[in-house]
Amino acid sequence: MITMEKEKNDQKYIHFLEAKQFKTNIISIGFRVPLTKENATKTALLAEVLKNGCQSYPSRRAVSQKNDDMFGSVFDISIIKKGEEQVLFFYLEFVKYKRELMEECFVFLQNMIFAPIQEGKGFPKKIVEREKGILEEKIKSRQDDKKEYAKLRCLEEMCKEEAFGIFADGYIEDLKQIDEITLFEYYQNMIAHIPAEIFLTGEKAQKEAMLDFAKRMPFQKDTLFKADKKEKRSFQKVQEIKETLHIAQSRIVLGFRTKTQPESREYAALLVLNELFGGSPASLLFQQVREKEGACYDISSFLFRLQPILMVKAGIQKQDYEKAVAIIQKALEALQQKKPKAEPLEEAKENMLRYYEAMKDSQTALMDFAWNERVLKTNRTISQFAAEIKAVTAEAVQKCAQGIFLDTIYFLQ
Repeated sequence: MITMEKEKNDQKYIHFLEAKQFKTNIISIGFRVPLTKENATKTALLAEVLKNGCQSYPSRRAVSQKNDDMFGSVFDISIIKKGEEQVLFFYLEFVKYKRELMEECFVFLQNMIFAPIQEGKGFPKKIVEREKGILEEKIKSRQDDKKEYAKLRCLEEMCKEEAFGIFADGYIEDLKQIDEITLFEYYQNMIAHIPAEIFLTGEKAQKEAMLDFAKRMPFQKDTLFKADKKEKRSFQKVQEIKETLHIAQSRIVLGFRTKTQPESREYAALLVLNELFGGSPASLLFQQVREKEGACYDISSFLFRLQPILMVKAGIQKQDYEKAVAIIQKALEALQQKKPKAEPLEEAKENMLRYYEAMKDSQTALMDFAWNERVLKTNRTISQFAAEIKAVTAEAVQKCAQGIFLDTIYFLQ
């Protein structure tokens, strides 16, 4: 049994999620950084540099040993893209029922965040240079997974005038401008001015202690986070982007704009629409483009939870490009022109309900759901969200479909 309990403390940046059935607790702390081209690479590099330790545990080996000493606690620092935000995310999972261990874990996190290893006026130069090299290789490797690369490139072109189009793991050209001192100054400015969110999981009996430990941590308390909003690309006509990498199987990605905002109650209908459109083997796209017409190797559609964007991605033969695009657009038109029948509609709703029900078996999925709700300022529970899905009608699905239009086609050949 998992519930998301709304915080009743005066520290609105702390969120306690009641999780009864697990053997571990989680502390997750995220700095919500506005996603900008100027800062993306520095924030991504920070996640790797900070893993190298703190003043109390001044190496990766010392950090690992400390986690072993804390009954095999699991620690990580990562970058998570949340809409138009780039979250610098600290994660610690530890065994339940030991108050002393809980306090030790909070102290460990405080050391890792507020007392990083330092050399002179910056981070250790050797560590920064090594991590820059590793990050550069990671950025270069984007092309290795052609499916993911095509999706990212379509998103970059589609949202090039928006923060959402920025790569959260940074850019090679920006790495050259970063050194150990500028990166340290950037981090010090971040922890002094960027608001943090703390999400905690545990049993109800642990809530008071966890909240008490969290309140002691010296975070910036300003919760009035405001990301700079950029205008979306002014739509005139569908843009078509073609890129050649001489690959055996070509990839197409179609980026659609929707008029259904992620924070609205109507978003549940968009989820169901996506399931009908390309979310399963029973979907229109799979049946029409792959099974009936044989115009692709694989095909699916998906949504971005925090942005009103729907995408379709497919693997095709180069010569089937125009055919595949036409059939995909025709499948969308079918949803726009006619309400879905009762049986496939109910099946799509049941699929979505099973997906959200499964979240209750994962603390990280529960936490991710809560993060999204916090970003959207809706703060629904999974049960409340499921109720919205159950209430979706055929008319609502058709209305959502009528608000979708093609923005960008990306073709990788």
